[in-house]
Amino acid sequence: MNRAFLVVVILAALSTAAFGQAQYYFEFQGGPGREVPANCSTWHELYPQFCLPHHQDSYCDNGDGVISACDALVLDGVSYHIDWVGPTYILNYSGQVSYWEPMGTSGSNPVCSTWHQVYPDFCYASHVDMWEDTDGSCTVNACDFVTLGGILYHVQDVQLDIQTSPCSPVSETSWGMIKSLFSTF
Repeated sequence: MNRAFLVVVILAALSTAAFGQAQYYFEFQGGPGREVPANCSTWHELYPQFCLPHHQDSYCDNGDGVISACDALVLDGVSYHIDWVGPTYILNYSGQVSYWEPMGTSGSNPVCSTWHQVYPDFCYASHVDMWEDTDGSCTVNACDFVTLGGILYHVQDVQLDIQTSPCSPVSETSWGMIKSLFSTF
């Protein structure tokens, strides 16, 4: 078997395993800003286990000075790769609170975009039919109103949301095997 082909097969298997990892959604309860939080900050897990607090042990910025994709975050001793950063919209309908985030990128006006629910019905998607900007800020914030799928919600709060994947260390034997394949070229 060709060594180059074998390397491609091994790398494909490793990347497939990495993409198969579960995603974790965390919310920083310091507001919607993207400044890198200080160590010992608290993050709130939204998914898969809602409302679990996590202690920030360390943070590794990718060099842009803000929380963004490709940063690394260590919470309670577990390393996470940040895959996506955006707002968490905490909405209230008749006393029932739900957490939503936009799907994809959206401008300042959310009308006609799609949001998905992070809690309580994970990944339930809905179309934004209407938005009332109550303070004229041109951004969705607390006290605004949005209509999702025909239901009028009050925006209770907006926080920073990140989607992450846990980092899994490469075992010495796997790394050694990959390195040995390149040493003969």
